[in-house]
Amino acid sequence: MHSTTRQLFISRIVLLAGAGVPALAASASTSATVALSYVARFYSMTSSTSGKKVVMKNKWNSIEVETNSRRAWINGVMVWLHHPCRKGGRGWAIREVDFKKLIDPIMRSYAFMPPGVPTTVVLDPGHGGKDSGAVGKRKVYEKLAVLSIAKRVKTHLEAKKIKVRMTRTDDTFIPLPQRSTFAAKADADLFVSIHADSAGDPGASGVETFIMSVAGSDSSNYYGKGGDKSAGKGNLHDAANAVLGFSIQSNLVKTTKRSDRGLRRARFSVLKNTSCPAALVECGFLSNPEEEALMIEANYREAVARGISNGILGYITLAKRSRK
Repeated sequence: MHSTTRQLFISRIVLLAGAGVPALAASASTSATVALSYVARFYSMTSSTSGKKVVMKNKWNSIEVETNSRRAWINGVMVWLHHPCRKGGRGWAIREVDFKKLIDPIMRSYAFMPPGVPTTVVLDPGHGGKDSGAVGKRKVYEKLAVLSIAKRVKTHLEAKKIKVRMTRTDDTFIPLPQRSTFAAKADADLFVSIHADSAGDPGASGVETFIMSVAGSDSSNYYGKGGDKSAGKGNLHDAANAVLGFSIQSNLVKTTKRSDRGLRRARFSVLKNTSCPAALVECGFLSNPEEEALMIEANYREAVARGISNGILGYITLAKRSRK
């Protein structure tokens, strides 16, 4: 069992919060709040402050929440809240939607997993054909790099007897709606889209994983800017998305040793319109000379593939454990 999976699974057995506590309701208010003091008690954790963070921990797990910020860390891995942690009454509080649809599913995955154990995974190498995606200064094309990574992930998963389908296996353009349709026709249990990033700042670096934004809340990169807050098919699996995304991001940071940009939320087409738990992975910045150079190296692409495949296998292990 992967280390992240083991750590979270242990919490299933030993956390007092997990003993006899039913899964929280699927609905969650975007305006109601949950006090961090309650969160600490719920998971039988001690609570303290360290600089700008409220730190909650027990023998098995830790949650750190940065005050007046949307950043939090679960067992050292960054996750982005939909809303900032704010002072509420006599203490700090987060929005109910962030507790119910992010923190609690990650902490108590056994209470939130869909029925059945995943057997079919659809991998979606981003872009392709006339759509190159990001292109680095050394002419590393995102569409080709992520195809190489996806093929490696497929090999690792098939070695574990997981059925894998790919939305494309060569340099072909696939329209976004067809990618979600492909997953539905393949009767996919999980969908993982693989990309490389780009930014105007050449110093931007690191890996990140996106899952579908919760209905009624801003996406991570558009907080406070208004715009689309609509629901989609992807919201049918809000809790499972959080478990899958966290498992992938945890393992990706570990295998690539790149900076942790966190588990984030977005309304990308493939996340919004795919009718099974889904995540989108950004494997590094082609606009960053160092990370573009890494992407050229087979060893780095293999490290990315190992992180993604380990994250998927970690999710499947949690699904198996939740059935017992």
